[in-house]
Amino acid sequence: MIGITCGLAIYNSTVVDLHFPLALYKKLLNVKPSLEDLKELSPTEGRSLQELLDYPGEDIEETFCLNFTVCRESYGVIEQKKLIPGGDRVAVCKDNR
Repeated sequence: MIGITCGLAIYNSTVVDLHFPLALYKKLLNVKPSLEDLKELSPTEGRSLQELLDYPGEDIEETFCLNFTVCRESYGVIEQKKLIPGGDRVAVCKDNR
């Protein structure tokens, strides 16, 4: 819907004040988004990743019990997406966080 709205605004030479996150513009310019961009886009996920990076202990794998997957809900169905190939079998540890 947002794409259609933007397309209609451009077609009709109308200025629409839409505030997109900085990460969108970086993706359009082929610039790699940063953790700060994620914090702007999704503050909860950004803070969680920052806490993982700042964790001082050696026992990250046992404390957080994470792997390289993310769960997303789409129309009532929860889907597990792999962030890297075989991400469901790779545990997050101090070396690969």
